[in-house]
Amino acid sequence: MTERAYLKGICASPGIALGKAVVLETQGPAVFRVPIRDADVEREVARFRSAVAEAGGQLEKLQAKFAKEHRETAGKIFEAQILMVRDETLLGSTEERIRREKINAEWALHEETARLTSSFADLEDRERWVDNIEDVQDRLQKVLLGQSDHHNLSEMSEDVIVISTRLSPSETALLKSRRVIAFATDKGGQTSHTAIIAKALAIPAVVGLHDLSRRVQSGDLVVVDGSKGEVIVNPGVAEKNAYLGLRSDYIKGEEQRLRHSREAASVTLDGCEVLLNANIELPEQLSVALRHGARGIGLYRSEFLFLNRSPQLPSEEEHYQVYRALAEGCAPEVATIRTLDLGGEKYFHSVLDKDENNPVLGMRAIRFCLMRRDIFKTQLRGILRASRHGKIRVMFPLISGVEELRQAKEVLDEAREELAREGVAFDPAIPVGIMIEVPSAAAVADLLAREADFFSIGTNDLIQYTLAIDRSNESVSYLYRPLHPAILRTIRFTLEAAAGAGIPVSMCGEMAADPIAVPILLGLGLREFSMDAVSIPIVKAAVRSLSLKDARAMVGEIMTLATARDVEAYASSLIEPKLRAAVEAATGMRAG
Repeated sequence: MTERAYLKGICASPGIALGKAVVLETQGPAVFRVPIRDADVEREVARFRSAVAEAGGQLEKLQAKFAKEHRETAGKIFEAQILMVRDETLLGSTEERIRREKINAEWALHEETARLTSSFADLEDRERWVDNIEDVQDRLQKVLLGQSDHHNLSEMSEDVIVISTRLSPSETALLKSRRVIAFATDKGGQTSHTAIIAKALAIPAVVGLHDLSRRVQSGDLVVVDGSKGEVIVNPGVAEKNAYLGLRSDYIKGEEQRLRHSREAASVTLDGCEVLLNANIELPEQLSVALRHGARGIGLYRSEFLFLNRSPQLPSEEEHYQVYRALAEGCAPEVATIRTLDLGGEKYFHSVLDKDENNPVLGMRAIRFCLMRRDIFKTQLRGILRASRHGKIRVMFPLISGVEELRQAKEVLDEAREELAREGVAFDPAIPVGIMIEVPSAAAVADLLAREADFFSIGTNDLIQYTLAIDRSNESVSYLYRPLHPAILRTIRFTLEAAAGAGIPVSMCGEMAADPIAVPILLGLGLREFSMDAVSIPIVKAAVRSLSLKDARAMVGEIMTLATARDVEAYASSLIEPKLRAAVEAATGMRAG
């Protein structure tokens, strides 16, 4: 038995679990470069094609299994892997490498996957893409090598906690039905697909624990606290009993929090109403958002509609049906649809007919849409047609200045005129807004506010670009500080510009879900927030824990502070005690 150990990692999925550990070996298949004879080249290509077909079939079965278990959201994730495993770009380049270099399929696939992974380096969601492409590669390699496609946990007779170096999205998807009550891994991040699936399955999870898998033995008693990102190996009797009590409290608290979130008004102590909406990427998430207390949809990421149809483009009718479902599901509240925010990824290489050296700063989002107006207008026609079924707002991403906004609105006007000539009904006054997520947009927010109906501040990109750091780069990620004085001043200027023009502002980046940041944002003037549904209860508790008068006074002091560290320390000292008390009062449980 391993000695007692306490490890701190990254919260991937909330909840507390206690159970015996099962340590998985997760070394990927070992592959080597093997030269082949000219006469064997086409046979090798055929072997690779056969493996692709088998891997695709495995993924389809996995997806069907999830659909059967009503795990549509997580199941949809596997559509991306199915598309990847059948993508002609990957298949064609691997086959070309087999023929050109006269090598075995395993090594050709290894090289092509490495090339693809490096091309994701600049993507905002790099972690998710890398997860998927590595998962697809592992599956294909195992098929080529004749190995099992997953760990065999079918003989488990009791609940266990899986400990592993890493878990792929598909491995995670298999856990719930195999008596796995939690997992903890050496690697992984908070925004990976693995974390998303863990949340969808309601499995407590902690990732990023570095050497956990070497420090735990199968059979050790393990506590996984996914809410705090903590793992305890072989706790003492008193500690074990304490966590059993905490787990019971957590389960009761979750039920209470959801009920409270739906029923409680989102108002400050002095009566200021604050609108809390949800960010979603699939229509199936709408019901979850409403269950957590969301008023409407502050951000629908329409790019998932494109990814789910890749390598084909979604038709106008497909756009219309999805947006109509959102509008009707949200009624009488608003659904805000962000137009396509993709570009540079492999999917779009074929559309652009060229590679992007730095896609995050290149041809993406509104820039791509203005370059391919046919694709853009198809989406806008779908949005307009759906607008007669409920309240829809259209929102353009990555607007950098007034010219881009005007060009985007020109395409929207063309779509309006076409539909009017065709006699198709739509909301002629559909609100048109923009994302404020690059410094240039914030700098001219007063000019943009004259021509937009609303703003939505996308803090993930705004922080990254304002502070000139890549938050996925471990060497500089420590500089990603949402409460940096430069960020707070940028937000304040944007809010003032919008107020001057009389237009509303929402925030849809991760900062909106930070209960420590919420009072500061309220004090700056923000009244609309949009976030992942699971964050709504705690943010509502933060809103209800303070008065607007106090928030404004606190911001007055904060705006005189010189560093992010000073702001964070000051805010935490004032906000955390009130937030803890508010959560305890609302749920009857001890706040984390």
